[in-house]
Amino acid sequence: MEDKELSPQESLDLIQQMIGKARKRYTDNSYFFLLWGWIVMFASLFHYITAAYSSFKYPYAGWSLTIIGAVLSMIKGSKKSRQAQVRNYTDKLYGWLWASLGIAMFTIIFNGESIGWNTIPFILLLAGVGTSVSGAMMNFQPLRIGSIIFWLLALAAFRVDPTKQMLLMASGVAFGYLVPGYIMKSNAKKNAV
Repeated sequence: MEDKELSPQESLDLIQQMIGKARKRYTDNSYFFLLWGWIVMFASLFHYITAAYSSFKYPYAGWSLTIIGAVLSMIKGSKKSRQAQVRNYTDKLYGWLWASLGIAMFTIIFNGESIGWNTIPFILLLAGVGTSVSGAMMNFQPLRIGSIIFWLLALAAFRVDPTKQMLLMASGVAFGYLVPGYIMKSNAKKNAV
């Protein structure tokens, strides 16, 4: 098989086509941002409402939904990985980024008692890191803005009691995961047409 010499224009077209395909792969990640956005939003609001306005002894019970989220994420991630025609370095980096952040968040929450259950500021900081790096990898401004919101809310969270931190967490995922996730999903639909 002979290698064909490409003209400068053909080379540019090929590069743009490859970039477009890579970007499209990432726009399909709206599933994860929407899944985790809704799970964390529900769990945060459930925690806040039951802790602030009821005598329910287990306000943290809503967080058990994160187990379902982890399972669904692993299934979807595994399926996407098997369907990918080519899996490059950035795909692996993206997966390892969120897996590492998930482990870090779990470690903070698992040891929450030793820091007086003041875990939310740290979770907000880590979520900001994930959305910032993801936004940079995708060149997707809504995620970059979401990361700034996460970080600002983390600053505020250090200054309020743990129950009110749940409202900051809900706000963080609304603007850091859900809004960018729905924009990403809309863009993916437009690009698929």
